[in-house]
Amino acid sequence: MDSEKNMKYIRELCKFTSPIVYDAVEKFNVRSRTAGYCDTTIKAITPELGAVCGYARTGKITGNLPQCDGDNTLPMETVWRYVERMPRPGIMVVEDIDAFPKMACAWGDYSASVFGALGCVGCVTNGCVRDVDEVRELGFHMFASSKIVGHAYNRYISIDTPVTIGGLVIHPGDLIHADQHGVGIIPAEIPLDELLAKAAECVAGDDRVVSYCKSPDFSLDGFLRGDHLK
Repeated sequence: MDSEKNMKYIRELCKFTSPIVYDAVEKFNVRSRTAGYCDTTIKAITPELGAVCGYARTGKITGNLPQCDGDNTLPMETVWRYVERMPRPGIMVVEDIDAFPKMACAWGDYSASVFGALGCVGCVTNGCVRDVDEVRELGFHMFASSKIVGHAYNRYISIDTPVTIGGLVIHPGDLIHADQHGVGIIPAEIPLDELLAKAAECVAGDDRVVSYCKSPDFSLDGFLRGDHLK
């Protein structure tokens, strides 16, 4: 698929909520209904920004303890160069490997500005974020376990590797869809044009149910009869 058409599909996907995208994926029967989305430990920190869709760039961080001789801390230039060469739009997915309590933070207005300039539209982490108002003003989406005051000794120790966020394994290049409800992955085997069509069908189906339930003509017998489908 050419990149221009792909970008169009991604923009269209952002018009749907993540639950609708999940419902549309379900129609293809390619995975378990309990697979493909983060658990409740991952929350939308900037829900006002709506839905976001992009390709995962991945990394692992640590930060509870200071850097020591011989550890595998990566220069930030290495991280930034990696992000720059990946397909756009990107979502930086960062696993904080520290045990609780997690004290480090990879995401604030500084990081959002730099990663945003490199093609990222948001971040997903099992760690912490800060500078929420400033980041929201940048239009950068944040999904995380919590907010925090400091950044501690935060540093990247690996990039371009599978990460686990909220019980979900995310690989580099996975297509992510996220909004106020949480974070999910769109299976690569589903063509995006077909997914969009199914999403539109799901919305239309929900709208018919809502309209019928609000109608003065509503009755349980009619609903069971399928009058809402007419």
